[in-house]
Amino acid sequence: MRKDLRYGFRMLLKSPGFTLMAVLALALGIGANTAIFSVVNAVMLQKMPFENPDRLVMVWEQSPRTSRTNVANPVNFLEWQARNHSFERIAALVPFPVSLAGDGEPEQVDAMIVSDDFFQILGVKPIAGRWFTPEGDTRGKDNVVILSEGLWRRRYGADPNIIGRQIRVNSQSVTVVGVMPASFRFPFTKSELWRPMAIDRARAAQTGRYLQTVARLRDGATIPSAQADMNIIASQLQRERPDFNTKWGITVVDLREQVVGDVRTPLLVLLGAVGVVLLIACANVANLMLMRAAGRGREIAIRAALGAGGMRIARQLLVESTLLAALGGVLGLLAGIWAIDVLTTALPRTITYVNLKTIRIDATVFLFTLAVSLATGILFGLAPAFKAARTDVQESLKEGARSVAAGGSFSRGALVVAEVALSMMLLTGAGLLIRSFARLANVNPGFDAPHVLSMQIAAAGRFNTDQKFLDFCNQMLEKVRTVPGVEAAGTSHFLPLGRVIPGTGFWRADQPFPGHGSEPVTEVLVVMPGYFAAMNIPPIRGRVLTERDRAGAPFAVVVNQTLVLQFYPHEDPIGKRIYLQWNHPKETYEIVGVVGDVRQKSLDKDPKPGVFLSNLEAPTGPINLVVRTHGDPKQLASAIRSEIHSLDREIPIADVKTMDEYVSESVAAPRFNTILLGGFAVLALVLAAVGIFGVISYSVAQRTREIGVRRALGADTWGVMRLVIGQGMGLTAIGVAIGVAGAFGVTRLLQTLLFGVTPTDPATFAGVAAVLSAVAFLGSYLPARRASKVDPMAALRHE
Repeated sequence: MRKDLRYGFRMLLKSPGFTLMAVLALALGIGANTAIFSVVNAVMLQKMPFENPDRLVMVWEQSPRTSRTNVANPVNFLEWQARNHSFERIAALVPFPVSLAGDGEPEQVDAMIVSDDFFQILGVKPIAGRWFTPEGDTRGKDNVVILSEGLWRRRYGADPNIIGRQIRVNSQSVTVVGVMPASFRFPFTKSELWRPMAIDRARAAQTGRYLQTVARLRDGATIPSAQADMNIIASQLQRERPDFNTKWGITVVDLREQVVGDVRTPLLVLLGAVGVVLLIACANVANLMLMRAAGRGREIAIRAALGAGGMRIARQLLVESTLLAALGGVLGLLAGIWAIDVLTTALPRTITYVNLKTIRIDATVFLFTLAVSLATGILFGLAPAFKAARTDVQESLKEGARSVAAGGSFSRGALVVAEVALSMMLLTGAGLLIRSFARLANVNPGFDAPHVLSMQIAAAGRFNTDQKFLDFCNQMLEKVRTVPGVEAAGTSHFLPLGRVIPGTGFWRADQPFPGHGSEPVTEVLVVMPGYFAAMNIPPIRGRVLTERDRAGAPFAVVVNQTLVLQFYPHEDPIGKRIYLQWNHPKETYEIVGVVGDVRQKSLDKDPKPGVFLSNLEAPTGPINLVVRTHGDPKQLASAIRSEIHSLDREIPIADVKTMDEYVSESVAAPRFNTILLGGFAVLALVLAAVGIFGVISYSVAQRTREIGVRRALGADTWGVMRLVIGQGMGLTAIGVAIGVAGAFGVTRLLQTLLFGVTPTDPATFAGVAAVLSAVAFLGSYLPARRASKVDPMAALRHE
């Protein structure tokens, strides 16, 4: 083996061009696999940073419309705690941003309100201080907080005396009782601060649907047994509290499944795509090895004549291929490290719950790269090795030293067909995603995004009465509208395309109440006058909300076109009244206007029924300011911020972004998938073109004498070119046919990633086949031109 290794190194050094081409092709494939696998490893394979994470579950309520929704109200949660027999503990949590003042500039941070069992369930201990205690769940004793290590270091300078220190959160003085480690992060959140949840059972019975729950299974309990247990509890609550539980069930979901459910398909698609790229690279290198082995026919024949057995010769060539793969693996690992840095900056927010520091080359990724490299070396080395092992010694020696073996054309052709077929499948998938993304990017969001600036005003806890809250909102809008360049300004408690939008039950006042759990659901936005003008949401009939829609005036509501089409299809809705289970469930709201549909959650989701309420009539936070400007909105951000701080210096201003940025972020995931898969497809196309070019060029070299004879007998230039191009296009046609058949099956895996395009879109299949054929034609044309210029006398004299 040592002799084989030394000899293999010498042979690779003697052919630097071949070695460089092969190593680069393998490095591209291995590097891409390493980078994508590092993300898959961090998201899907790594152990979650909790104690015994396989026993952690999320518990959701199940409505007639969805299997996973928040708990109806805290009373249900308390009943779950008291009655279940499957969980050691069950905790409630509510993500909620808070404002920090003092110790520097005011700041809004992501926070979470949690019940006292939350940290014990996850089993992550603080690096300083303690967890919450049951006393913290009591109103009046909930003025304590736990900080993240990052917040402790960033804002409080890693103060060693932080435990027991008073800080200001939402304008209240609270005591720090603990600091959680930097590695602690609950899925789907980026919380840096935690507050205890004080549940008043008497008041909780009337509150809305906002709690999420996490639980730890008891020893011996399984998810199916826990599901059966919670089904019994759901039935009991339906009988006892029908107002909140009619037709509602409970769903128990493994925490890992909850985390990876939405991203599993796109990640596996990308991992499969880079696997295809590596296979194409292997086919290319295998072809190079076959050509090289054919050129070494006399050397291999002499080895066999001197006593080397077939397996001994095969081993030597396999050692050389493994050395190539090892070199490609080392270079691919370096490329993978660079690619990981690029990937982590481009990851869409759908998987940003993963700590980006965990996406790295760890032991698992290194072993994966090592295994891929070794498997690659064996894969592309097998065909040349076994062909060489079957060398006919007498025939090879009779051919003479200058002859090149002409065998193996079938193997080389088969490898080209495989490359084309794999490229066809990968290009088709990329083409479908590109068409899908193009259609998604052209969807009308329902508002005019250019020239609109948004920012969140973190006023939570600053105002102890609704009137003070409204006074601030009015004064803020008055000041903002005086800034030069501002065209219109308004507020909404949620912004479009934020993927979160509150909803409530409603029904027509002129129809009977459909019953709890059966009433339709509408999205709800609470806005200040000026919002529709700032967002340029077009009115269709009636009027928009104005200053007269305030407390004391008749309850007014503006609805969207989807609600009208579904519930007033042949009627004029203006003046009609509806019930809303929102602030005043016993009062009716008059429909005063209809506006165009806005895609509130995402561009790929059809508009839902929606209503707009006046913030002057139903004061609701948080405050998201939207400002339409005449020019670049970012240039007015500083002036607008100054006007707001002139009212209150301690109010944090967060998420200063244009609505164009919100639109861009809403398509970040499909854009990420499209760019990556498209890049891999282009790489596959280039490798396939190189493979076709190499095989046809080699074939021309092999058939020099035949071409010379044809020219001597009168074949013209175009006749020779048709002969050569026909060979390349024939292989391509077979590969495209196989690839189309494979793509019909493979592209169905993309069903959930497509928008407005079917997995078997004929235009995409035809377009990809045309592109692949054009590239194959180019790869065949260049060798054909060279063949057409063969001098018949020189070819015959040379032979």
